[in-house]
Amino acid sequence: MKFVIDKNILLEALTNVTRAIGTRTTIPILNGIKFDLTNEGLSLLASDSELTIKINIPETEIKKIDKCGSMIIQSKYILEIIRKMPSDVINFESVDSSKIKIFTDNNEYNLNCYDINDYPHISLEESKEPITIKAETLKAIINETSYAVSTQEVRPLLTGINLKITGDMLECIATDSYRLAKKNIKLDTMVNATINIVIPGKSINEFEKMLTDDDDIVMHIFNNKILFKYKNIQFQTNLLSGTYPDTNHFIPNEFAYMINLDLKAFNDAVDRASLLAQSKDKNIVRVLIDDKTMVISSSASEIGKTEEKIAIECSNKDRLEIAFSSRYMLEALKVIKDDNILLLINSDDKPILIKSVKDESLIELILPVKTY
Repeated sequence: MKFVIDKNILLEALTNVTRAIGTRTTIPILNGIKFDLTNEGLSLLASDSELTIKINIPETEIKKIDKCGSMIIQSKYILEIIRKMPSDVINFESVDSSKIKIFTDNNEYNLNCYDINDYPHISLEESKEPITIKAETLKAIINETSYAVSTQEVRPLLTGINLKITGDMLECIATDSYRLAKKNIKLDTMVNATINIVIPGKSINEFEKMLTDDDDIVMHIFNNKILFKYKNIQFQTNLLSGTYPDTNHFIPNEFAYMINLDLKAFNDAVDRASLLAQSKDKNIVRVLIDDKTMVISSSASEIGKTEEKIAIECSNKDRLEIAFSSRYMLEALKVIKDDNILLLINSDDKPILIKSVKDESLIELILPVKTY
């Protein structure tokens, strides 16, 4: 294998492909990146057996191809080596089947490589009926829901995002059982099959970081895996097995209190109150709703207390006191783009719904906290 390539082109590809390198893999060769050079171009492939990323660099973006071939280069070093190379043009040349020379006019690295014959065969299959979605749309869906996935492995399914497609409607749900985010969008085309899958939250968040332009994403969905094709990227992840819990019964349809308030004013007041919130892991703040006034307060016995008033519009004049995690509330507010929001509440022990006044496609929910 022998070729010459622009540093920035290779660096971008390596940055993306190394997202698939696991930190705790038990198969040493999966710590390597497969470089496969043909007359059509260079492909980089990395996998931890659950997540696989393949980047294709076309021949037109490679300065010179002298000799085709394949090598498994150690990922631990290659990314930093390329990043710190002093030249904008980098040469690669295999010394033999187990060594690669990476050099410029003024410096040189010689790296030991894994045996190419030991690398497992990884299939990136395509389905007969793929689904196309705009990158900007999928990026928004991920941003607006993935924050609510669970980080606890006790209930593995809740560490993923539930993606459902029926006809031309796509529904995305994430919950850790204390909060929930649900997004609905209408697709451009009808989908014949009914889709109900759970994509690992860590995987989908890594894919979101790779979405830079609003090109089409083509999704190939199978029973146990999903392949995303975007620009020169193929991103395949295993799906979580099992049936995602039905969350529809968590979301009330009727509310005793419908509160319209300024998002920034509410966000800033909750943020300030969280500074003195008792127990930093939960960051509990209290809210008193009284006609057209909301009082947001918090206290810590060893620090002190704070209280702040903001103006609201409320459908109910009865007083209501309710408490919630400021962290959960702030993370929910962060993804709303509207100037005003609706807080929909029934009582101090029922879920709080957060919605944009203008955007009906996103529903967020957090459970209140009993403070006595």
